[in-house]
Amino acid sequence: MKINFIGTAGLVPGMGLTVTGKRGQLSMLIDDNYLMEVGDGALRNINANKTDLNKIKRIIISHLHSDHFIGIVHVLFDMMNVRNRKEPLEIIGPKGIEKATRGLMGLCELPVADDAKRGYELKFRELGASEKFDDIQTVRGSHPSEAHAYRISRNGKSFFYNGESSFTKEVLDLARGADLFISTVVVLEPHLFHNAPEDVGKAATEAGAKRVAVVHWPTEYEGKRDDFAKLINKHFKGEVIVPDDFTVVEV
Repeated sequence: MKINFIGTAGLVPGMGLTVTGKRGQLSMLIDDNYLMEVGDGALRNINANKTDLNKIKRIIISHLHSDHFIGIVHVLFDMMNVRNRKEPLEIIGPKGIEKATRGLMGLCELPVADDAKRGYELKFRELGASEKFDDIQTVRGSHPSEAHAYRISRNGKSFFYNGESSFTKEVLDLARGADLFISTVVVLEPHLFHNAPEDVGKAATEAGAKRVAVVHWPTEYEGKRDDFAKLINKHFKGEVIVPDDFTVVEV
């Protein structure tokens, strides 16, 4: 299984995540057929990567904050207007994702909002507290916006992704034994509802994960990714990956 970290940045002024132009907002490509998170402007890096959006079967969203979700409109429009997509697309995420997606399309006054004109069907799956289907497992975590953690398993390998939930028992249970443990790291010190390096390292250790990768990592560590990895390695003894945009990791 191949994970391409299309975009690794976030947008939280005052939390070290100021947009600098060096990195795109959060988006990850899984084996060329799942797109996970579509932050603001994600389409720029998706196109720079020469991603074939007609191969995408599912778009997976952790929660509806803009730096994880708002880029979806232009991705959907590109599928219609540039790719001439015909195959159905499933969008997976928290309760309200259909209303939010359709609302954004309508607000932007783009023809992709019109089911009859779009040319491809949108299917929505709004998640409950815990679900398992196909190669995906998911649990609801704890965050001010309803947030879900995911585990995707293929060919005997699995990766876990936490898109800003606190590490509740349910989230940690989902992560247990994962070959790759991916989490956002928004702050440098423990915070009420954002994860710090210490939180990620301790959670990965408790879950028995083999490797760790972090996204949404602070702007101040651009050019110093090894130093940031060391903050996590204080609490996790395995390999820590701090990916830049377009870093590809094999699981």
